[in-house]
Amino acid sequence: MALSLFFCILSGAEAADPLAPDSGDVNLSELKAFDLLCRCETGCIVNTVSISSTGNYLVAGGFDHKVSFFNSRGTQLWNYTTGDIVYTVSLSSDGSRVAAGSNDKKVYLFNREGDLLWSRKTGGNINSVAVSSDGLYIAAGSEDGKVYFLDREGKLLWSFDSGDAVRSVAISRDGSYVAIGSANNYVYLLDREGKTIWGKKTGSLINSVSMTPYAYYVAAGGSNYNVYLFDRKGEFSWIHNPGYWVSSVSLTNNGSHLAAGSFDDKIYLFNLTGAKLWDYQVKGDVYAVEISADSSFIAAGSWDDNLYVLNMDGKELWNYSCGGNVNSLDVSRDSSTIAVGSDAGAVYLFERNSTAFAFILGDESFLPKETVKETDAVLAGEVIQPIKEDTAVTGGVENKVEEAPATSSGAEVNTKTGEDSGLVKLPSEESSLKVLEIFGSLKFPFALLIGALAGTVFFLKRRILKQQEMNENLEDFEDLEENDAHGNN
Repeated sequence: MALSLFFCILSGAEAADPLAPDSGDVNLSELKAFDLLCRCETGCIVNTVSISSTGNYLVAGGFDHKVSFFNSRGTQLWNYTTGDIVYTVSLSSDGSRVAAGSNDKKVYLFNREGDLLWSRKTGGNINSVAVSSDGLYIAAGSEDGKVYFLDREGKLLWSFDSGDAVRSVAISRDGSYVAIGSANNYVYLLDREGKTIWGKKTGSLINSVSMTPYAYYVAAGGSNYNVYLFDRKGEFSWIHNPGYWVSSVSLTNNGSHLAAGSFDDKIYLFNLTGAKLWDYQVKGDVYAVEISADSSFIAAGSWDDNLYVLNMDGKELWNYSCGGNVNSLDVSRDSSTIAVGSDAGAVYLFERNSTAFAFILGDESFLPKETVKETDAVLAGEVIQPIKEDTAVTGGVENKVEEAPATSSGAEVNTKTGEDSGLVKLPSEESSLKVLEIFGSLKFPFALLIGALAGTVFFLKRRILKQQEMNENLEDFEDLEENDAHGNN
């Protein structure tokens, strides 16, 4: 009886599964992981984009010399003309502060309404800017070899001279750390006071740096075809050689995985030990990659005109032609939205289709829920714990990483690395997800099965006790009750 009930439950649960394909209602060929929200026209090549935490606002910069600000409906709220090409922009989590860097050698800061709060002249074209989540701090990397660290009022708190063009900067969410990639072949990590925590020499100029939200790990990609990973103390974890010039790197929030885009037309994914998990071939140079904050997908932009979205196993979920080379992309911190800058003279904004995404991945957690969307304030309070695994250096590396000498800025080397990071080893993301998926799909029928079995046992026990009552005298039955009581105790 219990087995019959179990099979009935299974068949009923399967029919009620919201992710179970129904050939009569679902056309698999039409499922799209993302939908186009809007195409924001700029009329000129877009070099750089940045998006707010929930995808409500986005900013773009391009060859038209402009900083352009849009809402999620594609309405341009304002634009500002700088003195030259804009190659870099960065938006605070709530969209209240917009930082931009131009080839007119200036750093700009605007508010959400488009008011210019200040601009600061530097000694060279601005290659990279990064603003902290709360908009309190701005880091700018310049062609003059310096990083400028400013507060929201425009006051220069410090500058750091690397000795050669700074190609990329990244800032921690609270502004406590700044990672620097320089054409002098070094990767640096500095604290908020401008003191060098560490500097490591690589074998080539560094095109891209990325860090986890609170700088437990720092990744870098170089023109000698290498990807590098360091921890906050500057301990060298590994080098891996994808095979060609590395244009972009991105880390998961806990540092467990690193994605890289390369000019060999491939997207790569590595784990924390440096093992290459997979590579994915596209049809043009990959200029931009980013792993979503929830680690559910990897977005990549290529000069084959396409945006690609892959899952963490390297399977393509979706792609979209943006009408021109994809130069830049950004994923919102709630992982709901992707902004893309294209040579087609437009910014594209895409929103995750939760139902389709859940169906494609087979994960009910992505289904729409009756909850209020996370606010920027909630996201700003998020705390990410790092992980630590045994590290391994990949063989066949043509260079080694060396300690940086004293910086030309004269800042003393900071021997303190902040509070103990409390690195702990966690299970792999893939195995955890598989366990959760299996458990999620079976927990309901198993719960019903257990209930059915318990009911059957209870029914049989009652029948046995009843039979014993009929066959034994009162004294023996009382003895049985007494023995049962002692047994239960």
